Amino acid sequence: MARDVKVWLIGFVWLAAILTGFWIWERYDATPGAVGAQSSAPDDSAPERWRLTVFVHPRCPCTRATLGEVAEIGRVEPDLLVRILFVRPEDAREGWERGESWGLATRIPGAEVGLDEAGTTARRFGAETSGHAVLTDPAGGTVFRGGLTVARGRAGASPGRAAVLDWIGGRDAPTSTPVFGCPLFTP
Repeated sequence: MARDVKVWLIGFVWLAAILTGFWIWERYDATPGAVGAQSSAPDDSAPERWRLTVFVHPRCPCTRATLGEVAEIGRVEPDLLVRILFVRPEDAREGWERGESWGLATRIPGAEVGLDEAGTTARRFGAETSGHAVLTDPAGGTVFRGGLTVARGRAGASPGRAAVLDWIGGRDAPTSTPVFGCPLFTP
């Protein structure tokens, strides 16, 4: 009888540990990253068209989901200019940013993929978390800043994707959504 109680107790503790681990994992996935202050100056490189600029950390596993959302937005709005900037921290070696995510980004039709060395442009736009997207209108004014996924590494319909498409479509939309991803300025 004592052995049965011991087996049940061990099983209960094991199950509680697993459930606690999943709870911590889910909580982490649903916790947004930091967003910094953005320069109030308009985007002077605006090409008189809507443009979506997305800042990503090349080694963040969440980046794949963000790139999937960018591809979907580009599919729905083919005239949208898409710029994906990979942030390379100051202490990272040249070429560090090129990897799986870079390859995925280059396969998005019409996307301009580039390097934001030391995160200069990201800092100007207040991006601190991988997946930070900025939508600028044809005059270069920022109308939306935020994330395009519902949680870390989770693709699919999201408030960020909806906001970008609504802004371009001339409908009222939020000006920001939470950003889920890794810190941009860490190796």
